[in-house]
Amino acid sequence: MIGLLVWVLLAFQVTPELRQHVDSGLKAKAAGDLDTAAREFQRVVELAPTLAASHMNLGAVYFEKKDYAAAIPSLRRALELNPDLPSAHAMLGTALLALGFATDSIPHLEQAQLNGLLGVALLEAGRERDAMDHLEAALQKRPDDPDLLYYLSQAHGRLSKQAFDRLKETNPESPRVLEILGEAMAAAGNREAAEKNFRAALAARPDLRGIHYSLGEIFLEIGDYENAETEFRAEARLAPGSAAAAYKLGSVLLNRGRVAEAITELRRSDALRPGMPETLLELGKAMSAAGELSAARKLFERVLELEQTSDLAEAAHFQLAQIYRKLGRPADAARETGLFQQLRGRKK
Repeated sequence: MIGLLVWVLLAFQVTPELRQHVDSGLKAKAAGDLDTAAREFQRVVELAPTLAASHMNLGAVYFEKKDYAAAIPSLRRALELNPDLPSAHAMLGTALLALGFATDSIPHLEQAQLNGLLGVALLEAGRERDAMDHLEAALQKRPDDPDLLYYLSQAHGRLSKQAFDRLKETNPESPRVLEILGEAMAAAGNREAAEKNFRAALAARPDLRGIHYSLGEIFLEIGDYENAETEFRAEARLAPGSAAAAYKLGSVLLNRGRVAEAITELRRSDALRPGMPETLLELGKAMSAAGELSAARKLFERVLELEQTSDLAEAAHFQLAQIYRKLGRPADAARETGLFQQLRGRKK
């Protein structure tokens, strides 16, 4: 950004004094002496007040110091003199947002095409839907950025609350209200209240998909496989095309020792949604329990093609180690055990 000032000065009536302050400012900035750089560029502004680059570079020094209140007037003046300065728009938008002036920052961040910060500004300005579009665009380039993920979750949360508030206002006794309340209670660990709301929703609308599934999750969490099976089976009847319901039912059946039935449901889940790692892992366990070690091994290897560092990958390595021991392949078993322990060690 400072280089712009040097370039512009080539076409500007430069006095020896102006050149001296430009050189001193550049040297001070390069040395990290931002206070001296600010003083030198302030003098450049005084000597060349109609030069947009003078104001922009003074603002850039303040921006680098994180003195956003001081940077803003200089950057505004630079853009008054020359609106076509993308770097000035970027710094001004960022500075305004940093000080809480979200609405004012938006046009500058739009000019600079800074999707991430623009998404934050739109969110803080109460434009959640627009914010999500820009945050998701930024996430495509930085998928693990914690700030982007945080603000995107905030946008989703606010839109969800707005929709629920509208639902509660227009249909306060709706089964959907009861369902959402049940989900909230389940998330808070209040299983009794969650079940009460889910049962009330089903009483009002017995064909409502998803509620039996949620009830099954509650029972599964406390290890009540009998009731979990009842609920997941009911969900599977209501939604025979649901791979998730078939997977859960198969998993519960496997835990209850009904291996053949489990295999049937897990295969059905895999047919409905091929390649779902969770289904492949459970189907591999079921095939191993049925003595089909070769088929089980292939399923666990498929899981590892899809998942390398997740809990599912950890479980697949553990299962493969057990299979190789049964097959009398101690070296392969030792390798898989090592990979299992390596993944588990990352959690500590």
